Amino acid sequence: MAEKTISQACVDALKAETELVFLALTVWREARGQSEECRRGVAYSILNRVKRPSWWGKDICSVVFKRLQYSSLTYSKDPQLTTWPNSSEDPSWIQCLQVAMEAIAGISENPVPGADSYHDISISAPKWAEPKMFVRQIGRIRFFDVDMDVER
Repeated sequence: MAEKTISQACVDALKAETELVFLALTVWREARGQSEECRRGVAYSILNRVKRPSWWGKDICSVVFKRLQYSSLTYSKDPQLTTWPNSSEDPSWIQCLQVAMEAIAGISENPVPGADSYHDISISAPKWAEPKMFVRQIGRIRFFDVDMDVER
């Protein structure tokens, strides 16, 4: 009997779908109550990391699942860790999927050029959040270019 295998094209398509879903989930958990521009900022800050592979990962999944980088996905005490969209028809989930799709496709504007990190203003600023690295604040999220790869 011939062995069945999945073609590389299928594997690549599944990887792309997986990355889309986890980018959207990260955006949803981190910024679903924020404006579309803020959600795009979160998506692009992740993609900015992907564009500059480093200790934080080399693709969307390795970036968002890097321990303690996106607390809503990796920190056991983050209440968002166990929060999921109510259904596939949840409007905020659909909006986050749209933001993720457009960001991956590069068809939406990046509101935070160079930003690779952020924090919510509801918590104290982390030690790494130096003023010289500040890019922009959108809603309650402050974005930073920690590796300082974009000239300001």
